[in-house]
This record gives sequence, C-alpha cells and structure tokens, in this order.
Amino acid sequence: MYQWSVRMLCRVGIINCICLSISSINAQIEIAPEIFTITGTVKSNTDSLGIPYAHVYLLGKVTGTVTNSEGQFELKVPKELSSVEICFSSLGFSSKSLIIDNRMDWKHDIYLDETTYQLDEVVVKANVFDSASYILNTAIRFIKFNYPSKSHLLEGFFRELSLKDTTYTRLIEAAVRVQEVRYGKKYYKDDSGISSRVKVIELRKSDDFREYDLLSRVSVLMFGERNELYMILSKNYVRMLDQKMEHQIFSHEHLSQLDKTYEGIDSWNGERAYVISLTTHSDSKFFRHEKIRLFINKSDFAIVRIEHLGIPNPMRNEIKKQWLIEGEYFNKMEATYRKINGKYIPVFIHSIHSAYDVRLISELSEKTQLQYNDVLFLLTNIYEDEYSKIRWRQAEVQDKDLYKNDAPYHEAFWKTYNTVKLNPLKRNTKDLEKEMPLNEQYKKKGKNND
Repeated sequence: MYQWSVRMLCRVGIINCICLSISSINAQIEIAPEIFTITGTVKSNTDSLGIPYAHVYLLGKVTGTVTNSEGQFELKVPKELSSVEICFSSLGFSSKSLIIDNRMDWKHDIYLDETTYQLDEVVVKANVFDSASYILNTAIRFIKFNYPSKSHLLEGFFRELSLKDTTYTRLIEAAVRVQEVRYGKKYYKDDSGISSRVKVIELRKSDDFREYDLLSRVSVLMFGERNELYMILSKNYVRMLDQKMEHQIFSHEHLSQLDKTYEGIDSWNGERAYVISLTTHSDSKFFRHEKIRLFINKSDFAIVRIEHLGIPNPMRNEIKKQWLIEGEYFNKMEATYRKINGKYIPVFIHSIHSAYDVRLISELSEKTQLQYNDVLFLLTNIYEDEYSKIRWRQAEVQDKDLYKNDAPYHEAFWKTYNTVKLNPLKRNTKDLEKEMPLNEQYKKKGKNND
C-alpha cells in the first residue's frame, strides 16, 4: 500500500511537471506568437500625401494600429490567421479593405478617396428643434445602449513622449491593462482621481533629457506629479457627457455654456456621421477658448469621434506665441471609437498638452522653449471574462510619474506587439540617442533582459 502511494505520488508529480511545462510553453507562445508584418503608408488619392492617424485594423478583430503623422503604419498579424481582411479608414475619406492570405511580410501604399463634406442636409425641422441640441441630446440618451453597461477589462499600448519645442527629451512605452467601470457609473472617485484601475504589463523607457528651470520645479512642487496614463484615459469624454458632474470637462467652461452648431454630414469609418461643434462664446473673456467637434453615427446616434482644441482668446493680446504648442494652441486631443462585439470602445486616444497642465517655459538657454507631452493610447485587446480584474493594490498610483516604475525589459515581447510608429521626419529618435541607441537604453533601464 505504501509503495502504491509512493508510485501514485510520483506519477502525479510527473504529470504536474508536464502540465507546468506545457503551461510555460503556452505562456511563451502567447507572449511571442509567430507573426507577419504589414507595413506601408496610407495616402490621399488626391495629392498623394500621407494621412495622419488613419486607422488600420483587422475586420472583426480588435487587432489594429493607426498611422503616424506622416501616414506610415506597421501592423503585426498572428500567422495562425489563415486569411485576414485589413481595413483602412480615416475621417473625410472612403474606407478601403484588402484581403491578405499568404501570411508573409507585406509592404504597400494604400490610397483613400476623399469624400464630399455635406452641409445642406436637414436633420430636423428648424421650427421644432435646434438640430445641434437635438442630435447631441439624443446621443447622450443613447450612451447607455451604445457603450458597455458592465465593468470591462481592456489592454492597450501607451506612449508618452516629452518634448522641448521639436526635440524629443524622454520616451515611455508600455503595454497596459485597464479595468474600466461601466458607462453611466460615477467615473471620478473624488477630486483626486478617476475610478479606472491601470496595471502595467510591460514597460520600456529612454534616458531622461528634460531640463526644468526654477519655474518648472516650483510648478511640480505646487501641482505635484501626474501619471499620464490615467490622464489619457480621462480624455474619454463620452463618460462625462453621460453624467451631470461638477467637474469641468472642457477647462474653464461647462458643456452647457458652449455654443452648439450643426455643421453637416461627414464620412467616418465607412458610415455617415453628424458633425456637431461646441465652441466658447465669442465674447468670452476667458484666457483660452475651447473648440470641440463631435462625430455622431447617423444610424444609432453613437459618438464615434471627439476632437478638442484649446486655443488662445483672440481678444487677449497679452498671450505670447511662445506659450503655445507649435505656436498655435494650448492643447489638442482626439478620441475615436469602434463598435466591437456590439458596443463602442475607445480604440485610440491622442493628446498633446503642456506638462503638468501649466505654462512651462524653459529659459535655460538664450532661446525660450516650451516643454510639453505627446501622449497616446491604442486599444490592443478586450477581455470578456468577468474574472480578469485588477485589484486596487495592483493598480498604478495616479499621482506617480510612470517613468519612476522599475520593470523588466523583454525585447522579444516588443518584437510582436502592435505599437504606433514614431514620426521619422519631423522629429527624429536621434534626439534621444545622444549617448546610446534606444534599445540599449531600454536594456539599461530594465531590471532583466531577454
């Protein structure tokens, strides 16, 4: 009996070892699957110029990316898919799709046709409703039908670029998971943070070449650090539209205090969308003015795209051009949504804003320089299973700079992970490679290397 028990324990041990080995192999396969790469440039058929931030994704899948400011893209596709249909779409252009079935690396330029912007379509009778208010209010009422009604877990690619004028000064990239509360639930816990939870899965970062003068250091002491990962998620304004909140979403002015205008119909992701603009009153004396555009799907009244631009009040002559990013604006944001499994999900959020949300002017040299951040979030996966949740103790701290995280750098992971290409022309990664190549910096900053 004793010998039988020993034999059984040995067998169980062997089986467990085999299972653990299989699990380990499966985990490795999941982390680094076999892929083929699709690269190219999405261009306008009218002038052959690259289309910035066009969407490139697999039909019926979450997998996708967006082009950079030059229209260039790189999409990594699992070889396990025998045939894939790649969709290309951008605001103001007709969508296009291509079927690829050879599972080989592929490079090609894609040309999209411009669509005609329609300004003359009547939405509702002017003597009954104001078109802009009617469409916007309907879209707000339909949020509970168009967006997730349950808590859900997202995975995505996060990038934070710090700049001084046109020079890169710091780079952070991460694969993250986001535990999102259902739409309609109170989004802000209190004045200090949002209710989403974020967990970093993989992280890589460059050396830090930022230089802050005294004003900048004082600003950090006064306003504290900020986690740009949480900040970019808070740009999902659809959540705020669904709630009557005291939180000022659009800087100095509430949504109800903005002029609403119906602009017409535009093409978005192969469908027709109403375009509603919200702008600061022209006689406003505020330091800055807001310009927001909402694209609302005509068929189901889902908000599919939001654009937000913070610009100087033209009546305030004291505003200097060097205070503005690219000499034009205080901040710029865009958020786009795609219908996945019956619900609209933010697939791309992009924000450009001054660091710490204050005017940070560096006067360390003879030339006055503006320091600001270019931040984006790209959706890469959605977890349907209710058990995949992030506990509060696992979540990132909301007022801690993500750069301070110490995490291993796994080079193999990044070779198969979908990201957004850096802009190679306007700003070069050589700005960051003063002492060593980026990949060597990633290895130096990471605890463990492949």
